[in-house]
Amino acid sequence: MRFAPILSGVLAVLLGACGNGPGEGDSGSPAGPNVVLLVMDTTRADRCSLYGYEKPTTPILSALAAEGACFRNVWSPSPWTGPSHASLFTGLRPEHHRFLWGRLRPYLGNTPTLAGWFRDKGYATACFSNNAFVSEEYGLEQGFDHASRDFEDINRPYPTAPATHRAALEWVQQRVSEGRSFLLFVNDMEPHSPYFPPADFETKFMPPTIALDLRSHARTIGPDDLLNHLGRKAPLAPSTIKVLSHLYDAEVAFLDREVGVLLNGIRQMGILDDTVFVVVADHGENLGEHGLVDHQGSLHRTVLHVPLVVRYPPRFPAGTVREELVRLEDLTPTILDLCGLQIPEGLDGENLLGPLGGRIARSTFLPIGRSWEQMQKLTTSTFDLRVLGREIRAVNDGRWHYIAYSDGTMELYDLLADPREKMDIARAHPDEVRRLSALLPVLPGSVSDPEALPPR
Repeated sequence: MRFAPILSGVLAVLLGACGNGPGEGDSGSPAGPNVVLLVMDTTRADRCSLYGYEKPTTPILSALAAEGACFRNVWSPSPWTGPSHASLFTGLRPEHHRFLWGRLRPYLGNTPTLAGWFRDKGYATACFSNNAFVSEEYGLEQGFDHASRDFEDINRPYPTAPATHRAALEWVQQRVSEGRSFLLFVNDMEPHSPYFPPADFETKFMPPTIALDLRSHARTIGPDDLLNHLGRKAPLAPSTIKVLSHLYDAEVAFLDREVGVLLNGIRQMGILDDTVFVVVADHGENLGEHGLVDHQGSLHRTVLHVPLVVRYPPRFPAGTVREELVRLEDLTPTILDLCGLQIPEGLDGENLLGPLGGRIARSTFLPIGRSWEQMQKLTTSTFDLRVLGREIRAVNDGRWHYIAYSDGTMELYDLLADPREKMDIARAHPDEVRRLSALLPVLPGSVSDPEALPPR
């Protein structure tokens, strides 16, 4: 089973979240277009050939962008599944929807969601999730009439995207036969660790000089191994990390092909031009940069810069490319507007159909993706919490990316001069550090909140 990287046995069953109300919506089919929203879980933008990567990892995304719009500078508010999906579904940043770890409960409660708004307007809504966090237990299924909990079947064959896309297309075909507009959400997990791509994709992206035993070993590396590397309990060899990087590329490429299967299925039904088709990632992945792996304990560009392609001919001319900084939460009001639904007041996200300049991207990470009490149990002589035990906040104004840690350390990168974030220049630019510090998000109940309560 592949889900967000937590130590074995830690995933807790939380109290079920409240939904958006009963599923009665308006009678009949609404006049708006359909929506397909697909998340390529854990896919970083700079590993997509659409974004200039030298390996041919995403030819389908490139073809889709040629028919629609590619946003080249999209940032996530979180480096892991829960908060990023919550922002995608609500248009709010984590400090406002409060899907946070640490001292706050990780579910949405009564916060309205995209699926709920569409359902209330008569849309059929469905969630096909391969990620255990995108589930009823964490409040992220609310608003969906149908939820396929594929992640519960630990014996299902891997890769999982083909079966998930077949089931999703069957659901869509039923809605088409009923004459109903629909909102379909799909979460695919192929680029998520452990990386175990199909053999033909591994062969295509793995240098032939790499020994078979090293390849076999790398395929066994899972979430616990990655966390133990971050905790310096069992660091991974540089040669192993390089192989993981090749396997990751292969998984991105495989999922790209399967995105094409879903896209062609919608096209063959004759409804593609009447469908807002969105492909995005929730966050990225560290593959050795800054000495890090996985996506915990980091707010670097590698985990926050994600791909975004939108196809909808009536509003996005073919081949549109936007370079301005935008945020994951901006998709909520954009999708609502594209379908003629009213945009609620009070959202953090801003419509991508309006002016794009001047946006600020804020991101947060609370320690290790588990409660503070659980995290303290890991504090042993062999597990170092200096990476995973810090609260991190970050802000990006389009040029400067400032990262502040709760232990007082900080990093500053000039994204124009140093897009790979190889040189921390915080000490050389104290004025920028002061300016950006004032723009950092304040997390309620965390060490950044002056009125924070003690740990429960």
